[in-house]
Amino acid sequence: MSIFKSVGMGLIVGFSSVLLHNLYSPFGLIAALLLTFVGIRAIGQLFFFRRYQIIFSLAWLLVVIRAGSPGLADEILVYGNTPGNIFLLGGLVVLLLGLITPKSLNR
Repeated sequence: MSIFKSVGMGLIVGFSSVLLHNLYSPFGLIAALLLTFVGIRAIGQLFFFRRYQIIFSLAWLLVVIRAGSPGLADEILVYGNTPGNIFLLGGLVVLLLGLITPKSLNR
């Protein structure tokens, strides 16, 4: 059941960050990256094992890569412009930072 929750949250956070990254140019991008970091940290706090964070990351990447590729009517949600490139690379960096940082300062 935890796997489904992790996948669902990854899909929701990925979809929200894809829609948010191009809104109000620098602020939407910052909010999308912050949402991604908070999402992966929340999964780390909610489910203790790191495998759920990896599943969250894979679901997030699935949504973002699908949004960056042309669809049936040649629509693209993540363009190859500066905010789109920063979102793709910054999102990957944020996911990696969320995976390698310790879960809590008290542990």
